[in-house]
Amino acid sequence: MSGLLGSVLGQVSTLFNGVQADSAGKLVDSVLQSSGGVQGLVAKFQAAGLGEHAASWIGTGSNLGITASQIASVFPPAQIEAFATQHGVPAGVATQLLAHLLPQAVDKATPGGTLASATA
Repeated sequence: MSGLLGSVLGQVSTLFNGVQADSAGKLVDSVLQSSGGVQGLVAKFQAAGLGEHAASWIGTGSNLGITASQIASVFPPAQIEAFATQHGVPAGVATQLLAHLLPQAVDKATPGGTLASATA
């Protein structure tokens, strides 16, 4: 599991019973990779009208939260289901996990507060 998510995944087992931290980490990694990294993910959120949220995750201030239904507005249901199936996560839980973990993952991938610092 990448070091990027290691610090945020400790919470997963208590918040999302039955989902292994490794599966959740791989789910987030897949979403980031398939989106073209942090920059591509931000573009997806901007296209869905949620650019302010993604920008807050990159910036050095506090992160705006996001809901599972907002995640579902960024990614088509078939894509969420494919990610979930690939990593052994129930489809109904995948959007909840992503809503919880993506802000933290993007924040950690952009420690300088800019997309240029992103390595994911």
